[in-house]
Amino acid sequence: MNGLQRLKNTTLVNRDLFPTNGIHGVNLGAWFVFEPYMAVDEWTSMGGDGLCSDCTQCVNDEYQLTARLGQSAANTAFAKHWSTFITQSDVDLMVSYGINSVRIPIGFWIIESTVNAGETYPQGGLAYLRSGCAMLKNAGISVLLDFHAAPGAQTASNPFTGHCVSTPGFWTQSNFDRMNAAVSALVTIVHNEPQNFGSVWGIEALNEPPTDGSQTPGYYTYMTQFVAAVRNAESALGISSANQLSATFMDVSWQWENNAGNPAYTENGGNAYDSHLYYSFGAPCGSTGCVTDTLASHVSFACEAGGGRAESDAQQYNTPSFLGEWWLEPLSGTFGYFDQASVRAFGDAQKRGYSPEGGNGGYGWYFWSWKMTNSDADGSNHMRSYKDAVSQGYLPSPASSYYNSAICS
Repeated sequence: MNGLQRLKNTTLVNRDLFPTNGIHGVNLGAWFVFEPYMAVDEWTSMGGDGLCSDCTQCVNDEYQLTARLGQSAANTAFAKHWSTFITQSDVDLMVSYGINSVRIPIGFWIIESTVNAGETYPQGGLAYLRSGCAMLKNAGISVLLDFHAAPGAQTASNPFTGHCVSTPGFWTQSNFDRMNAAVSALVTIVHNEPQNFGSVWGIEALNEPPTDGSQTPGYYTYMTQFVAAVRNAESALGISSANQLSATFMDVSWQWENNAGNPAYTENGGNAYDSHLYYSFGAPCGSTGCVTDTLASHVSFACEAGGGRAESDAQQYNTPSFLGEWWLEPLSGTFGYFDQASVRAFGDAQKRGYSPEGGNGGYGWYFWSWKMTNSDADGSNHMRSYKDAVSQGYLPSPASSYYNSAICS
């Protein structure tokens, strides 16, 4: 199995990068792709608008904020953000909490040569990605670099694409080429700079395209071209197969309608597969049925790794898989955000369902997200901010532990 092979065949600071008990990780969301809902006060202090219901009509993404401020002022504002949002203190706290891996969302514009004339994205992020990854490497924390935002935007009306648009523009060959130029350049940098990127185990092709494959024309073609971009860059550097990065994809279950193609076939399997599962956006369903608004239903579904999703993925050669985004918010009305016993049970179940000890074929998890900086008056911040959930007693420390290790028994 090639998936996660760089983790399994490499050691860092005298420890395995991929421990046998799995990934216990967090996303570093809003660092290099700012999603304003995660840090509203900072966003507005930088010059962005407050949250609005239609992000195409307000300044709620990096593209529009750069256009508003002008390139030079935007570069200054974002440099301050990049240097202060995740610091050595954050990394030290992650280590103390037992975090062994992070997923870092990035935009294609981290490689500035791929930005077209007239496009407005902040410049200078690569230097901060370098120093940030070096901090993580020196702490013994492995890294998955996730291309969260694509040229033209891969989905409509979402700030996580970097440019909130009503009609996605990514799904063209010219934009596939731009994205894969960024991929190739980043892969080359990762391998050439082990002092900075030595704990990077994989590159993720694309975050959350539409779940309906009819809205993603050419998606399978893009995935095959992404693999070629990664492997051709490595071949040019003479990288051995044992030290190749894992090409990482959204799992085949993500597109549950008109599936555009199985990512396992892009390289004869053996990469890594990312499953995202949120309950608060509507009742998720799996092979074992759909979630209902009871704690018991949430726990049962989570203990089965998304109602059988991990098992279904494995049957379609999407293994190893991991739970790449999740949080503690349940289906509306299920339990209160300050109901600590229920929140703890739901958290334990989500972790165990996708961890190796859960027995469902999962290889671990990345919580969304490490930090959010909003008021917790309504409880929503600690449901979505790992550091706050731990400090307030809603998630246990170390990350490998459970409040109730028999939650799925």
